[in-house]
Amino acid sequence: MNILSATPVDDGLLITAGGYEDLRAELETLRGDIGPELSERLRDARQDGHLADNPRLFDLLEEQAQLDERIAVVEARLAAAQIAAPATDGRAGIGSRVRVRDLEVGNIVEYELVGAIEPKVGNGRVSVAAPVGRALVGQRVGARLDVATPGGTFLLEVLGVRPADVQPLTRKAA
Repeated sequence: MNILSATPVDDGLLITAGGYEDLRAELETLRGDIGPELSERLRDARQDGHLADNPRLFDLLEEQAQLDERIAVVEARLAAAQIAAPATDGRAGIGSRVRVRDLEVGNIVEYELVGAIEPKVGNGRVSVAAPVGRALVGQRVGARLDVATPGGTFLLEVLGVRPADVQPLTRKAA
């Protein structure tokens, strides 16, 4: 596993450290929990009668094929993944939290930029392959940019950029 600078992001194999750990955990679950349980169900189905007319067995074999395919995909992603070190120069990149304001409606949103191969995108996590993520990469505080998405174009202003693992400053109650 290599650690690379997060900017520029042209490589779809860059991933955050958290995303790498999520993939490792998924692979562990697929191999350790789901795989043996499915093998047990396959053994039981094979004992249920003729192999030629056993719809349950055929369904389980299909499920086994899908599991094997997912394991292969996750293994390949882990083998090729390069962990991106969050940018420290004030520019947004993989592993950055970027606070933006939609200048048309005034909404303020914070995004965590993640690699294109990461699981768990959504809930504030945006892939750098998505239109918003792609537009934010390399931007600094104060930047204004038009972002074209399938839902239309909108204007964003970058209000803040920080590494995703750094918590925002909060005021303590007096």
